[in-house]
Amino acid sequence: MKHSKAFDAIAGSYDDTFTNTAVGRLQRTSVYDLVTPYLKHEQCRRILEINCGSGQDACWLVQQGKTVLATDISAEMIAVAAAKKQQLPTEQQDRLRLQSLSATELSSLQDEPLFDLIFSNFGGLNCLSPQELVPFLEDAAQLLRPGGHLVMVVMGRFCWWETLYFTLKGAWKKAWRRRKRTATDAPLDENTSIPTWYYSPSDFTTKAPKGLTQKRLNPIGFWVPPSYLDPFFASRPKLLRVLHQLEEKTKRFSVMAGGADHYFLVMG
Repeated sequence: MKHSKAFDAIAGSYDDTFTNTAVGRLQRTSVYDLVTPYLKHEQCRRILEINCGSGQDACWLVQQGKTVLATDISAEMIAVAAAKKQQLPTEQQDRLRLQSLSATELSSLQDEPLFDLIFSNFGGLNCLSPQELVPFLEDAAQLLRPGGHLVMVVMGRFCWWETLYFTLKGAWKKAWRRRKRTATDAPLDENTSIPTWYYSPSDFTTKAPKGLTQKRLNPIGFWVPPSYLDPFFASRPKLLRVLHQLEEKTKRFSVMAGGADHYFLVMG
């Protein structure tokens, strides 16, 4: 499977190139701020994480007192997540289960107790083709308890940072690659790329089964730039701090989701 091999190849370096970067930390902080109110619901105890990657979010979720099943298509990413799990207190380790599983295989979890929240962060769902979105949403709806939430952080079809950056470099195809309806080979590192589709919120809401509707929409990374610009901004911490302050002031405005690196979409 192409996606599995691609993410296996970058598993060892993923935290260095995104999770632990200045930009990566700020974007993740925004996601955590937006998802926290849903975690505070009394009924939110069991969480299914899709595309868990290196396990950063899974570990954070169990630290919030939740029981988590974290899944990823990449066995190597699961191995990195397992190493992080071992660093947790025993009680938290007992509440975190890791499983190698593609987002297209959620139907195999039908014997699991229903989940209170299903979570996918930072563009994992952009690896699904348009043909795979409908069964994914149907499977997710089946796995959610009544009143539960599907929380997705997705790369949208326009990012003003990306268009400006690549336009200034004269890379016109990259500047407008998100507007394509077909797959784009998006680089994960210098040697690895994956087929990627860019989706608007309506691509999810119009394909969702009855009973799964949009509850919330917020921008992630409207002012804070995409992670591939981290080398420039990490050396300019004052500028990045100002951009983060702007992000904090405006991330509640759903209209800005249309120009951000990612958007935070809640359905339920």
